[in-house]
Amino acid sequence: MAEAGSSLEPDQPSKVAPCFATLAIVTSIQCCLILSVPLSSLPSDIAFGWTDVTSAVSPPRMAGAMMAYSTKSERFVLFGGWDGREGLNGTWIYDPRNLTWVSVQPAVSPPGRGDAMFVYDGVSDIFVLFGGWHENADGTYTRLGDTWMFSLTNHIWSEVQPARSPSARSDSQVAYDPLADVVFLFGGFNGTTYLSDNWYYSVVNNTWSSRPASVSPSPRADGRMIYVESQDRFIIFGGNDFSGPNYTFHHLSDTWSYRWGTDVWTHLDHSTGPSARDYPVFAVDQTAGRALLTSGFGERIILNDLWAFDLSKDTWLDLSPQVSPPARFAAVGGFDPVKQALVIFGGLADTGLLADTWQYTGGIPSTTPNLVPVALAVAGVLTVVGVVAVRMVLRTKGRRS
Repeated sequence: MAEAGSSLEPDQPSKVAPCFATLAIVTSIQCCLILSVPLSSLPSDIAFGWTDVTSAVSPPRMAGAMMAYSTKSERFVLFGGWDGREGLNGTWIYDPRNLTWVSVQPAVSPPGRGDAMFVYDGVSDIFVLFGGWHENADGTYTRLGDTWMFSLTNHIWSEVQPARSPSARSDSQVAYDPLADVVFLFGGFNGTTYLSDNWYYSVVNNTWSSRPASVSPSPRADGRMIYVESQDRFIIFGGNDFSGPNYTFHHLSDTWSYRWGTDVWTHLDHSTGPSARDYPVFAVDQTAGRALLTSGFGERIILNDLWAFDLSKDTWLDLSPQVSPPARFAAVGGFDPVKQALVIFGGLADTGLLADTWQYTGGIPSTTPNLVPVALAVAGVLTVVGVVAVRMVLRTKGRRS
């Protein structure tokens, strides 16, 4: 699904209907350190840690939607998703100042879809949508290759017609580079094959261009990419490159960086880091010099841990607090630099699709009553053995990613 982009494990070549899978899960929950930013740098009107900020009005329960943050209006825009029956084409605006969602009704909207590319171009003050998957009336799935723009100023969607585009796909890794003023796309899934090509889109010129590199990450879908403006580099984490029958998957846990100026991908070695997964939420906290990663789908387990990637040291640190939102994957999210908060919405949990909104701020975990306990902080390692009925939407849309 996407956050910039993703798909509900659609990597299997044949469609698999939604089903219940009873999985014996053995989970090791380790105690962790909590990384704090200076308290003086945080707004005074928000709690530390995870806080449930779900409002009375919000988008419907969904997974695989797309969401991006406008630095000009300081609001998020959410588009599309999957509600358990079909791909959606609703447009929602989230204001993190007053914690409210508003549905907008453009005269024209893109066809319903999930797991597309959706990013904000700050130079042009426009949101860019590309690709994704669309569910047809007969239950089959079509990968899309169309490009659209959305203006938050007038709430207008416009389809553009570049002379050339990447092949139709979903679940790509994407981010926007304001210095080069390009949307950068890596890989994805075209319905039969995992991809590892590089493309970039210029809003100003309305052009897609291929950008081959001599070395690149392995083919994948549903990883997450961020752009770090202070370092002028992109960073990718995780994804999947296989999804087969009988719930067999291959998830990734590698971290890569890419520099536009040199067109070079670099693998970042790390001995400690998040477990292999796809569909996480990954966002940059420039003030604290870190990127935050949470949630995702691992090896037959839905996750709700929280990790920070130190941008100066290229190292991962486990920040998982004592209380966290319910485990989920294919949620959407992003970082709000004004409130200095990581925001997540929706996704798929073991109980089904979600429609809750949460925010995380660095520091001492919040004691808000709405928080959901997930583990006690004790020395050593807790081993939890349980049998859970995991409602996993093995929607394949031509594959499952």
